[in-house]
Amino acid sequence: MNRTIYLLIALFIFLLEITIARRSFGDGFIRGSVGDILVITLIYALFRAWPIPPLRSTILAITTGFVAEGLQYIHLVDLLGLQKGSVLYIVIGNTFTLNDLLMYIIGGVLALALDHYILRIRSSS
Repeated sequence: MNRTIYLLIALFIFLLEITIARRSFGDGFIRGSVGDILVITLIYALFRAWPIPPLRSTILAITTGFVAEGLQYIHLVDLLGLQKGSVLYIVIGNTFTLNDLLMYIIGGVLALALDHYILRIRSSS
């Protein structure tokens, strides 16, 4: 049952991320900062669907974000000659910022905290 819940959460966040990426919702702050928080939460939910324990899922999700940011730092999309706007170009990104690293940490901690809160509510019911 938990697997389904985490997959549904991931799907919902994915659809929200698409909406943000298409600039249908929000401004630069929403796209840049909230989008980074949400993507780590999405990755966390996917790890939890496997099921990987909460703390390990948090560490893996944040690490995934840091790796992606490192790839942006070396401009991997340019090195690979990916076309701007292609799926891989969008997924990897091309702009390194320290702020993104902070947003990844916030996203991981937020996902972990919400997960503990939800699990606590479910176990007390």
